[in-house]
Amino acid sequence: MNLNKLKHAVTLSDEGNFARAAIKLHISQPALSRSISGLEDELGLRLFDRDQAGAVATVAGRQLVTRARDLLYAANSVQHEMQLFRQCESGRVAFGTGPFPAASFLPPILSELAISHPRLRASVEVNNSAYLLEHLKAEQIEFFIADTRTVAPTRNVVVTPLGRQRGALLCRAGHPLAGKSRLAIAQLREYAFASVQLPEQILSTLRNFFQLEAEQELPISTMCDNIFVLKHVATHSNTILMCTRAAAAADIKEGSLVELQVATLPELSAEMGIVHLERRSLSPMAELVLSKVREQMSGFCER
Repeated sequence: MNLNKLKHAVTLSDEGNFARAAIKLHISQPALSRSISGLEDELGLRLFDRDQAGAVATVAGRQLVTRARDLLYAANSVQHEMQLFRQCESGRVAFGTGPFPAASFLPPILSELAISHPRLRASVEVNNSAYLLEHLKAEQIEFFIADTRTVAPTRNVVVTPLGRQRGALLCRAGHPLAGKSRLAIAQLREYAFASVQLPEQILSTLRNFFQLEAEQELPISTMCDNIFVLKHVATHSNTILMCTRAAAAADIKEGSLVELQVATLPELSAEMGIVHLERRSLSPMAELVLSKVREQMSGFCER
């Protein structure tokens, strides 16, 4: 049994005549007759009584037509839903993002999508790369965007580079070190730092910069993967924020955070990338989000 045969039976019941039903269905009368006969043979029941006046549904035919209307309506509804899904006018996308993308290019993207695709539902997990990778492998998210230096590409995981976000040391405008040039390590050591969870590569660079022994801890008093929390700490205390310039661009522009000028500061940066599973097709909604991400990259990352 297929939906076309059910549609033929419903139309024949409505029209009561093979010729009129065939015209409405845009098929030949013999083709319609074969379809109805085939459906009757398949079910082992006579569905229509035929005579020169036309065709009248039997008791079995009326039962079939009633159920067929429900099935055809459900099929049309599914087709419509899939069309909306394909056009990103309906559905849900779940993805992850690291702290720096969440504070830089993600907000304008989500704002744009809320206007252009108001029925799209986005579930966003903000966390560090290691956490997001586990959720990706468990297929709880379709992809994530984050600093990918700790994510090793494998036969199951694909990493697509997006660009680099340069890092900086930032403090509040009224900080004792603000405005001073060529700051030395000794001056920085007097203050606590705030940072997201950092990859070992950056931690090693910072230990060398602060001239610490292997067993000595970095002067990071606040570690959190929420940049907005870290910026609040930095603007309301003398804590120095380790952050990418892109993630704090608005704060730097308005003057609530200023960049410290450190004489021997090594290059600090985050390598942004898209991570997804190799043999999993991304949904149209995921592709839409990623297309917006790529459009935003020039303003938030360096190639």
